[in-house]
Amino acid sequence: KVARDILDKKDTLGFPSAGPIDISPLKRIAKDDLGLMAQPANPKYKICLVQIYVSSAPFGGSDKSSNGHRYDSIPFANGMISAGMSCQLVHYVHQEHNKFFEVMRRFDAIIVRCNPGQI
Repeated sequence: KVARDILDKKDTLGFPSAGPIDISPLKRIAKDDLGLMAQPANPKYKICLVQIYVSSAPFGGSDKSSNGHRYDSIPFANGMISAGMSCQLVHYVHQEHNKFFEVMRRFDAIIVRCNPGQI
């Protein structure tokens, strides 16, 4: 049962996007964070890069690669990490609207990346 609960939750532990802010209340959409650099131990700012998840579209939208992230999200985040900021990748899922905004309050800045018409 414990293993099934972990798989069902799509636990964020072990992904570079998992910290420094706890994003575990949000459903993990991306399969992996392949290519994302490790988050800095003491970031200057804690940034969140939000991607919009479209449940009716393959991979979550026409702007997504097969792992569920936008094509430009990893390089975008790595630029911020290289500058000493943390950058965690999350997806906005409208069914989790209130929970999403509770988590977002903990960040210093939020960058929203989406194709027109996805919100």
